[in-house]
Amino acid sequence: MKALMTGAASAALAVALVAMSGSAASAQTYDRLVVFGDSLSDNGNLYGATGGTQPASPPYWQGRFSDGRTFAEQLGFNAANFNGPVTGSINMAFGGARTDSQTAPLGMQLQLATYLARGGKFGGGDLVSVLGGANNIFQGLPAAGASTNPTGTIATTSRSAATDVAGLVRSVAQAGAGTIVVTNLPRLSVTPQFRNTAAAPLADFAATTFNTALYNNLASVAAANGGTNIIQVDLFTAGDAIAADPAAFGIKNATAACFNGVTVCANPGEYFYFDGVHPTTKGHSIIAALVDDYIYYGAAGSRMAVLGETSWRSREDDLDEATRVLSTREGWGEGTRLTMSLLASTAKTDARGVIDEVKTDGYGARLALETGNETVRFGLAGGIRQSELDAGVVTADIDNFSIDVYGGWRSETAFVNLAAGAAQDDYNDVKRLTALAPLVHTTSTRGKSFGARAQGGMWFQQGNLGISPRVAVAWVDTSVDEFFEAGPAADYHYAERKLDAVTGEVALRLEHGTERTQFFVEGGWRDTLSDNSDDARTGIYGNTAKVLAQTVDLPFGSQGLASVGLSHRLGDKTNVEVSYRGRFGSDFNSHLGGVRLSYAF
Repeated sequence: MKALMTGAASAALAVALVAMSGSAASAQTYDRLVVFGDSLSDNGNLYGATGGTQPASPPYWQGRFSDGRTFAEQLGFNAANFNGPVTGSINMAFGGARTDSQTAPLGMQLQLATYLARGGKFGGGDLVSVLGGANNIFQGLPAAGASTNPTGTIATTSRSAATDVAGLVRSVAQAGAGTIVVTNLPRLSVTPQFRNTAAAPLADFAATTFNTALYNNLASVAAANGGTNIIQVDLFTAGDAIAADPAAFGIKNATAACFNGVTVCANPGEYFYFDGVHPTTKGHSIIAALVDDYIYYGAAGSRMAVLGETSWRSREDDLDEATRVLSTREGWGEGTRLTMSLLASTAKTDARGVIDEVKTDGYGARLALETGNETVRFGLAGGIRQSELDAGVVTADIDNFSIDVYGGWRSETAFVNLAAGAAQDDYNDVKRLTALAPLVHTTSTRGKSFGARAQGGMWFQQGNLGISPRVAVAWVDTSVDEFFEAGPAADYHYAERKLDAVTGEVALRLEHGTERTQFFVEGGWRDTLSDNSDDARTGIYGNTAKVLAQTVDLPFGSQGLASVGLSHRLGDKTNVEVSYRGRFGSDFNSHLGGVRLSYAF
């Protein structure tokens, strides 16, 4: 089991994550935030209840146990404090709260009871944050350390606290909350209060015991309450990553407290901890970023749709090539021909919703063998295409290994061509920049692409000029295998996805030249006739979070087509061609250039 944690999230980020055009964004649109917990979430409740005495402000900021706002206040919601209206976003957390029904400070069970007694309700659009358990452990450690069985004693305390939290989550779920995000405890031995102390091993044992019990209990709660999405945030694992390389997160000191009980450091923004166990507001922003990586996983995970889209387009390009070689003006003749092609490509798709602008640069090679006579011709082609994809927070190296069979019939003026083929798609070094930047998760997967294309047209001769109107229809089906990430932030679990679409095309080709040299230009229009692609479905590996679906339409849509090229015959058997093909849509364009060398024998 992966242990669980709490990202500089703002309202703007929250909006961006759910604003995808044409997406099922309701899966992760939150109407408001309700918070239950202790001092890590408290936005001034204990301070107000004690007449402004706890915590002392200054040095603590406006009643927070920090020098600024807590992580719960950095999730993009303006939550009122304990005395605010229960109909909007509200924070019920109290510093010092236990997970039970302790009356002062108000325990988490009484926080919920008070909220309900004041008329508070839960709805499907609610995001409920639950974080607690540390105070139970802090208060239980002295007695456990003095007992004859320290680990057994503190284990009972930890498991009881986990049971309390799971019980609160069950009650909130049964009351109708749409999403509950539950954060576990970090490794306590890395905090200034426990670092390098005799109590550190027992404190860590207590935290890991709590986290394990919490995970198991919440798994049962989630199974029994399918209408609620229960997301577990792994603060433990992410906390280790932060402690190992604090500079990567803009922190210079992750071992000492900024406030030592007497004086406050001059640069709290460079510290992770404000006191012995509470983060600075900078530290809270890092925790908020981690929470964002979890609570918006459905929308953020849909960014991986760009993998399959790249392979789908490559399969379409290969089918274009297979029928193109049989639709030129030159007569086929009797015999066999071997063709080798080298190509280079670049493509760009505009940003849409959470998917950043996509840039793809690639190159490849193709070998084809054709045979036939003046009327009928068949071919077999194999190729490899390598692409470097950059979609902002998602990057990947993609290899497509393809094979196509094709054939055609032609008379003096008419032709019909058919092509079908498949490709193995390897997605290597797939990287996702998590919301907890600069943490990057790396993974890989594979997939397959299939497709078919039919093309028909006519040739009309005007001296040395040939004119050919033609139409085509193509079907491409690309599947990306299931895969998942492993890393300190949320480990996204991507379900298998199919992209299935049919396109139609009309074009006009002109060829002019001599017996040895031909120049051609072609223009046309292609549009999607049907798109039956699956939704992008994302879960979190080893988590109780549900698999969420986002609709991501293929971005290519209507596009203009343009081709130009020059071919020249070298002797009786060899021909060389240089060509360019472009595709131009309102949100997408691509450019493909190639050199082809053919030898007849």
